[in-house]
Amino acid sequence: MKDQELNLAIGQRLRSVRAARGVTQSELAAHIGVAFQQIQKYENGTNRLSIAVMLRLCSFMKVDAGWFVNGIETEASAGVEDEAAYLAEEIGRISDETIRRNLTMLIHSLVVTDVTN
Repeated sequence: MKDQELNLAIGQRLRSVRAARGVTQSELAAHIGVAFQQIQKYENGTNRLSIAVMLRLCSFMKVDAGWFVNGIETEASAGVEDEAAYLAEEIGRISDETIRRNLTMLIHSLVVTDVTN
């Protein structure tokens, strides 16, 4: 999941809990010490919530910090699995065995390099 998508997902959760509690953006902003425009940016996914701000929000909204992030990784994993299935299917369509084997080895070496860095 890209950072922007993650920021948006967390922002949508912030908006839903704020609305469920009947709290305005201005009220929430005043409580945590930011401008209401900052709350708009959090909710739209434009700005990322820091851990410190998230903990202040959780305290005021009476929700656990996990509420903001639980299940988001599952959504991200589903996207990765879809990409992997697509990639495997496309590689399988390459008729030349040497090219297919070399491409698979290249992908493996990129993954190993990425994991060790």
